[in-house]
Amino acid sequence: MLGLLLSITAAQAEPIQERTIQKLLDDYIEQEELPGGVLLVSMPGQRILVVSGVADMRSKSPVLPDSRFYVASVGKMATATATLQLIEEGKLAEGAAVVTLVGNLPHIEKLPNVRTAKLSQLLDHSSGIPDYLTDEFAQYYHANTKRLTPAIVLPFAFGETATGRPGAAYEYSNSNYVLLGEIMAHAEGMSFENVMQERVLDRAGMSETTIGAKAGNSKLARGYADLDDGAGLLDVSQSAWNSPLGDGPLVTTAGDLERFVFALFKDGLLLNPSSLARMTRPSAHESAYGMGVQLGKTRWGRWVGHDGMEDGFEAEVRYYPDHQAAIIFMTNGNTITDERITDKTAIALSKARKSEKDPSRRRR
Repeated sequence: MLGLLLSITAAQAEPIQERTIQKLLDDYIEQEELPGGVLLVSMPGQRILVVSGVADMRSKSPVLPDSRFYVASVGKMATATATLQLIEEGKLAEGAAVVTLVGNLPHIEKLPNVRTAKLSQLLDHSSGIPDYLTDEFAQYYHANTKRLTPAIVLPFAFGETATGRPGAAYEYSNSNYVLLGEIMAHAEGMSFENVMQERVLDRAGMSETTIGAKAGNSKLARGYADLDDGAGLLDVSQSAWNSPLGDGPLVTTAGDLERFVFALFKDGLLLNPSSLARMTRPSAHESAYGMGVQLGKTRWGRWVGHDGMEDGFEAEVRYYPDHQAAIIFMTNGNTITDERITDKTAIALSKARKSEKDPSRRRR
């Protein structure tokens, strides 16, 4: 159990060579046939940010340290954080029925379980509300250039079957976090974008982050995906940028994700200790998930964070509380194996520490 992350005293991590991290990224980009990517390792006494490949395949412009990527479900951490703030302030109640909180979403009563699911069950994916990410939605997603809203996407789940009784089981569903975004907007009387700006981006100092994005910003990394199984990579950036919803709202930089991770898990700038403990406690039905965060362990120690994947973009964010360390990866393509660069990086960090402890293993 991760519990109260703020109370953990970090073990002093040993330094790792920048060339080691650069090679990890270069090899991974080549292995996974990705256009480009950025990898950041940040901990007390050391910060390494390396880049590889291109941000735009047409212009061949390279990925830069401040390139901005869509990070898909990594953004669930931010949505959960803002929701928990509202719960702290008494503006939302964990036990409230979802249907009473969503405002005037058209025909929302057609969404399975929406009348009986509770707010807390959206946060830990135990609502049983089905995912709107259906095959039908995937076709719509790439065929339209309209900016997505909850009223557009949730009807794709109306005809689906509930995945279970609310509170009875864990079933990951993006619909849960789309609903959270709408609930926050209704509770605050402002757009979801403004809620996130005030409650998360401004407080964490994330000046290079937006909710969705508009084409034209020179720092944007364009996303590429093979949608037709071997037909070749297509630029699918606009679809991702048009998705400013609670399940994956952020377009951001490695540096801004670093600021968010430390503000949330290390510095206590976004949640009080009890809320953070609630967020990072394993849910009743899934030991690897809390409230908007994934929980895991590698040979380097326990971590909390989230990954994200959408056509044309992937990201991984991990915070290791024992080391007060963040590992952040973003790419503008899709991997072809199940290997994770965050695992590879954690292994390299673990080996570096062992090497420092054993003088006979140090390179002369």
